Amino acid sequence: MTKLFLVKALYNRWANARLAADMAKLSPEQLTATCAVNFGSILAIANHLLLGDRLWLHRFTGQGEPVASVDAVPYATLPALTAARHVEEDRAIAFTQKLDPQRLGSVLAYRTTDGTPMALPLALCIDHFFNHQTHHRGQIHGLLGSHGIKAADIDLLGFERETSAYANLL
Repeated sequence: MTKLFLVKALYNRWANARLAADMAKLSPEQLTATCAVNFGSILAIANHLLLGDRLWLHRFTGQGEPVASVDAVPYATLPALTAARHVEEDRAIAFTQKLDPQRLGSVLAYRTTDGTPMALPLALCIDHFFNHQTHHRGQIHGLLGSHGIKAADIDLLGFERETSAYANLL
């Protein structure tokens, strides 16, 4: 399972780069335009996604800055957001590369952003981490279409066909 998590981390870097290239085709006004989705705009969703990654990586590793809220927009421009995104992708890849398979059977104890104590299976939390990214990238992908942009394919299997990342780890 650790190899699958590494492939998902590599996939996320690939998919995020493709999505960022398509987001760069939008004007600043389009990026921040209010829309009836979670977090209110394309840029806000992308910021939420980054903050969610940072939050979970802190929970998994104890490293990095704690995240008090995943609703903020600390990166007001796409270049700043993209640079921060690269840092979190590198952290996710490093985490999955070092992930001890024995640890996957453990329970992750943490507090939610509102302070509620939680304890869930670590493997499930890691899978959620990657699924959360896929969910919100899908929202952004769809919103790009509403602005007339035919976004690039970002399927996991498309990544594998292009890179053979999973096959190369077997």
